[in-house]
Amino acid sequence: MKRLLALFLISGSCVGQDYLNQYTSHAEMLEQLKQLGVKTQQIGSSRSGKSIVVAQFGDEKSPAVLVTGNVDGDYLVGTELAMRLIEDLKSGKVERNGKSIFIVPMPNPDATNFMLGKNGYSTTFNHLETDDDNDLKTNEDGPNDLNNDGFISQLRITDRSGLYKPSEQAPNLLVKVDPLKNEEGQYRVLNEGKDDDGDGQLDEDGYGGAAINKNFTYNYDYFGVGSGVNQASEPETRALIDFVIDHQNILITVNFSKYDNLHENWPAKKVIVSEYKRPLEAFDKMPKEDVDSYKLFSNLWLEDHKDWTVSAKNRGQGTFHDWAYFHGGRWSIATNGWNFKQITIAKTSEDKNKNDTDVAENKDDNKKSTDAKISDTKESRLVANAKSKGLQGAVVPWTKIAHPDFADEQVEVGGFRLAYLNNPDVAVFAQTKSSEYVTSLTTLFPKLKVSQSVEKLGNDLYRVTLKIKNTGKLPTQSAMGKLTRWMLPVRVQWNLPKENFIGGSKRTLLAPIEAHGGQQEIKWLINTKGHRNASFEISSPVIDAVKQTVKFGA
Repeated sequence: MKRLLALFLISGSCVGQDYLNQYTSHAEMLEQLKQLGVKTQQIGSSRSGKSIVVAQFGDEKSPAVLVTGNVDGDYLVGTELAMRLIEDLKSGKVERNGKSIFIVPMPNPDATNFMLGKNGYSTTFNHLETDDDNDLKTNEDGPNDLNNDGFISQLRITDRSGLYKPSEQAPNLLVKVDPLKNEEGQYRVLNEGKDDDGDGQLDEDGYGGAAINKNFTYNYDYFGVGSGVNQASEPETRALIDFVIDHQNILITVNFSKYDNLHENWPAKKVIVSEYKRPLEAFDKMPKEDVDSYKLFSNLWLEDHKDWTVSAKNRGQGTFHDWAYFHGGRWSIATNGWNFKQITIAKTSEDKNKNDTDVAENKDDNKKSTDAKISDTKESRLVANAKSKGLQGAVVPWTKIAHPDFADEQVEVGGFRLAYLNNPDVAVFAQTKSSEYVTSLTTLFPKLKVSQSVEKLGNDLYRVTLKIKNTGKLPTQSAMGKLTRWMLPVRVQWNLPKENFIGGSKRTLLAPIEAHGGQQEIKWLINTKGHRNASFEISSPVIDAVKQTVKFGA
């Protein structure tokens, strides 16, 4: 049972089976798209040959929004939200407002399928084989299912010099101690595994490859773990880059991601575009002119997602959402798609009695505030959610094992399954208004209103003046798009021969026109001999074209 609409109606959990079975595999995604009757096209293949497909709503060349799922690979939530958007568009629950929407639900299918496979573990890597420990072997020392429960979780080794101790709120949950406060740990923590190749290291060369969301050209991490052989070396990366380059009509990209630039925007420069000098330096901040648009994107999201607590970074190295703006010039949004505050945990009578006792005994307001902050964490809510829903394989009970590499130490397997930290029970994000948010972006596109005036100056000589006004909520071109020259400007094109233009030209490229009534005025001197009228078109790939006819005197 994978379809989201069905899952959201179900209370309870997938008792007796891996809770990750709620999430969509590559084969299931393709089958769902087929059943829905959605128009799709393959835009590339992964390292292992799995197809990367885009679902299309609307015309191929109309102004468009591009939505991507889990470019990270291990962020399964991204695919689910992308698939839900496809279902909502198909059912008519949300509207496109005359714009096109392209959706790539699974840009990194290798990592996703590995996670959902037997003994899979959380990874962002595709199937590029790599020698991580430089021993001329590949993938020979990865995690191991030491307690044969079908899951890869954690090892905790009793060690008073370790950095972890059990949480007071949830014994299964380990929390970091603060050495600067003289707190004493009880355990050191490793991923579940052993030294398969006998080099004295654990899990140093497991399922390797390239992390697609580290492989894009902007702010690339040279020689970084998972960055790939070079920029855009991976077929999955090139599939997305090529699709964006081939579709100049994409104005906005939305990536459901571990990153988030809606709750904390990118930093901005005080300098405006006209003050930049060429050759351009590398960008690490947005131009001043783009700040208000990103505030608009944030405010729209926060209207339906108030009181969210999101600690995700707003940028990484070599990420898709950074590349789409800083190199591609498109408005680029990254959003987590879920928030741990959405996990509601019903208090038991025991909890209520304990709270009453705490309130009665605790006279220190500062201490109460600190205790509440410590207990209300993402990890503690996830532990409680797994317990209340009976989520199999989310949080594994600690059990003692005999570990071949730690023969004289007390070792236990259990704790958090790594995938669970980013991919909760799907019911957690059932109320996320992600589909509504994406379609609300289609109401922001620039929209042109054109007025004309014609003045006769002499025989067959006319001055034509056009006033071009942008009544939309976004400028006709982002300032970054103008700087990088990857986003096409608005163009005015006449049908007259170029010889007829005495002042002005047959084709004119316009500077970005500001939103909310920004206006530009352009004038031409035209020799109209042989023409009683002429037509022009004002257009760009991201704006609905305006066509008008100018009538000259008899």
